[in-house]
Amino acid sequence: MTAVMRAIVAEAPGGPDSLVLRTVLVPEPGPGQARIRVAYSALNPLDTHARADRIKWGHPGFPFVPGYEYAGRVEAVGAGVDPALVGRRVAAVSEWGGNAEFALATAARLVPVPDEFDWRLGAVFATCAATSWHLVHSAARITPGMTLLIHSAAGAVGALTTQIAVEAGARVVGLAGGAAKAAYARQFGAEEVLDYTTGDWVARVRDLTGGRGVDVVIDGNAGPDAPRNYEAVAPLGNVIYLGAMAGQAPPVNISQLIGKSFSVTGFVQFFHQARSRGVEEAGIRAALSSGRWRIPIERVFPLEEVPLAQSLFEARKLMGRSLIEVGGEV
Repeated sequence: MTAVMRAIVAEAPGGPDSLVLRTVLVPEPGPGQARIRVAYSALNPLDTHARADRIKWGHPGFPFVPGYEYAGRVEAVGAGVDPALVGRRVAAVSEWGGNAEFALATAARLVPVPDEFDWRLGAVFATCAATSWHLVHSAARITPGMTLLIHSAAGAVGALTTQIAVEAGARVVGLAGGAAKAAYARQFGAEEVLDYTTGDWVARVRDLTGGRGVDVVIDGNAGPDAPRNYEAVAPLGNVIYLGAMAGQAPPVNISQLIGKSFSVTGFVQFFHQARSRGVEEAGIRAALSSGRWRIPIERVFPLEEVPLAQSLFEARKLMGRSLIEVGGEV
């Protein structure tokens, strides 16, 4: 009898309600692949972007199973893969399929999940922790005394980046949308967290920095209000974009760029990881294992509620990180 599984399928571009729970065939691993029994899948922004057809690079094409990052146990391997991988706890990143009971991933790209991590942490650390570490140490190059402004401070990356930056000696100002999110974000150590929905946040940032502005801005939202970052950044500062949840930003005003002598840069964690060759991994593992750094996991949705999870995420109603429970403790 052919084995089947439950999977969330994005059959065509659309909103969260276009996602459907299907019974489909369990995939067979091809050469170089591993089949993973999924424990938990993280809710990744790229899941929503791909479903809505907002991205073209790396899009899996329709129909596809969302789930851009997940953790589970290797159940089978294809030709050319060491059979000793079977039974290992692993995390998969940057390959779709985690919103299903079984998923295929390139074996060589799998990340071992440390024994001391539970499955929930295992599903999020490979992206969130690496992103936050490299934002602070590789992209922003934070040194003691620098000032750092973090958008979406109530999100998982914002929360962890705050913790790492404070430990590195930065003065951190967070931005969050609403009083509840601002209150939530304060627990992670920022000197100040501002509710950008009330008042002029740029004026408040400038007041906090004696009129100078911040050395670095980290922004995963972009959108039409992105030029406000250029008012908040100090001369010789850097505005780093790692996403565009609020939509594409307007073109940068080159005259403004020259006049203030600041830089605008993009960020993808994998380029920084390739350069560092994993030098950060041991430190990240130790900090997460000891609880010195914490990735806040606030909500866990069952597989059938992926449409709800994506809807809440796009409505900016979630804080910390959210997970999809697929197989649970596999």
